[in-house]
Amino acid sequence: MIQPAKERMETVGVRFPVSDIEWLASLQVKGAVTPSDKIRHLIAEARRQEAGTADLETCLAWARDLVAPFNSHVRREELLAGEHSELLALLGDWLPLVLALCLAGDNSQDLIRRENSLAKSCFQLLEGVLRLGVSNQAPCYDPNVINRYLPRILELAEIIATARKSGNKEELHHG
Repeated sequence: MIQPAKERMETVGVRFPVSDIEWLASLQVKGAVTPSDKIRHLIAEARRQEAGTADLETCLAWARDLVAPFNSHVRREELLAGEHSELLALLGDWLPLVLALCLAGDNSQDLIRRENSLAKSCFQLLEGVLRLGVSNQAPCYDPNVINRYLPRILELAEIIATARKSGNKEELHHG
């Protein structure tokens, strides 16, 4: 656990329920061995989380760290099983970005700009998922997982395309 240079330390007595002490003892934190190390780590993480929402870059790093256990677990299991899911890889990359876009910056930020950024991210995800449907056998654990949900999306896309060609905006809202 890296501490800021020459920061003065104070001793604080704290009472915890036994279940919290057991949880703290079982908590695996790189570089933290003692309960004090682990508590300092948890405080540093809370501070980082609070400060991390100030700008997109810092928030994105925090969100990646938050999703890292999921991504690491998936990669580890894939290596063991000799399988890969492009869908989970796509989602593992997308989730930190959309989380950071939602949380980063001042809440009074221009909502139009935020909406545009989130829409762009959502449509990039949609495009990536649709690319997985190009083949009848998606590069996923279950090769049919995309095909199972694709017909509804294609039907919606067809309704939208038809309504736009005919100029019938009413059909878009009731289709």
